[in-house]
Amino acid sequence: MQFDSDVALLGTGVAPLVAANHLLIEGKSVLLLNPDRDFYLEDSELSMNPLFHENLTPQLLVKNSPEYALSILRPDFPGPIEFWSPYHEKNGFHDPLAPHVRQRGRLWTSSLEKNQIRGWEELEDLYIESSDAGLNPQIRETSSAYGYFRGLFIPKLCDVDVVRYRNGILEFVRERLGPDRVICGINQIERMPDGIRFHSKGIPHTAKLKHGMLAFWTPRLTSWILKQAKKAEVTPKLPRGVRIWEQWSLNSREPPDPSTVGMYADMAVWADFEGPHRESSPSSSRLAVLRAGPLIPLEGFHIPPRELTWASAQSFEALSHLCHTFLKWDRFSIHHLKTSSLFEWDQKEPWLLSKHNPQIRVIPACDGPLVDVVQKARSVCEHLLSEC
Repeated sequence: MQFDSDVALLGTGVAPLVAANHLLIEGKSVLLLNPDRDFYLEDSELSMNPLFHENLTPQLLVKNSPEYALSILRPDFPGPIEFWSPYHEKNGFHDPLAPHVRQRGRLWTSSLEKNQIRGWEELEDLYIESSDAGLNPQIRETSSAYGYFRGLFIPKLCDVDVVRYRNGILEFVRERLGPDRVICGINQIERMPDGIRFHSKGIPHTAKLKHGMLAFWTPRLTSWILKQAKKAEVTPKLPRGVRIWEQWSLNSREPPDPSTVGMYADMAVWADFEGPHRESSPSSSRLAVLRAGPLIPLEGFHIPPRELTWASAQSFEALSHLCHTFLKWDRFSIHHLKTSSLFEWDQKEPWLLSKHNPQIRVIPACDGPLVDVVQKARSVCEHLLSEC
């Protein structure tokens, strides 16, 4: 079967779906290709930017505000995206399936133990810079039986319902494109004059492409991209490595504060729920913990990373320190754990995998925080449209 299109989009997750919707709005015909059997097997989006101590700037904090998130997420989403704040929750109708952008304060904590003093000095510098930027930072101090903790609180940052956003845009794009133009489980993708060929369910297909192909590079596409770069004698622009992220769900020993995301060591901690917070919901008693795992060099990474399926001793040690030392729980229980493998980049600019027609443009930095993923997909499409 032959699929003639303006653009082919190759990738997993939200980025190619957002790009497809953006191009469809501009009247372009799109072919959507995914090497996985489903768009979200790779789980390549985070609900928030972890915003650990290193490289924190007021400019980065502003890009993680609810106003900025809504301005990025709403234009390409086919339905309402609602806003929730613990300070001024709106009464009236709420779409139960709509994704929410939630305003939550972010609290970076630092113990005044000797090995933590440098971390606090960095937060003091950020306090001054964020004050000058009008972010209304606050210093908070807490004393407990285990020690004295000091924190920097920024009141207006946000997180997003990733699952609801994913499901909404996938359903809409599939409906607009039709089932024959959203093809999952593809393999043996090769360039040919004026197009590409590939296999799906053992059947060969071809596609003539007017404006080429965008390949959204997440770890799942690594083997194919490196193979094609070698064949085309192109030097690929490589990521710094692959970061393994662990997201734990703990059964909380006490009702968690829905209005604040706590930052402790290399972990982000928050009340785990979708949509607006409801105290009667079973998930309202769960605590989410996002932890940065190891950074693996690209040459040492394999899909799937079987050796990373189970958490390490360091992971349980970190959770124990959080729950026992900081939260003062006598014990804790784990509801579930999921891991994600996400790239870290120094160079985030797209590059050409093929110098001949059809051009194949590789798009880096299309995994990670959902807001950044959507912004990247849109900017790539706008650049492509400007060249058409």
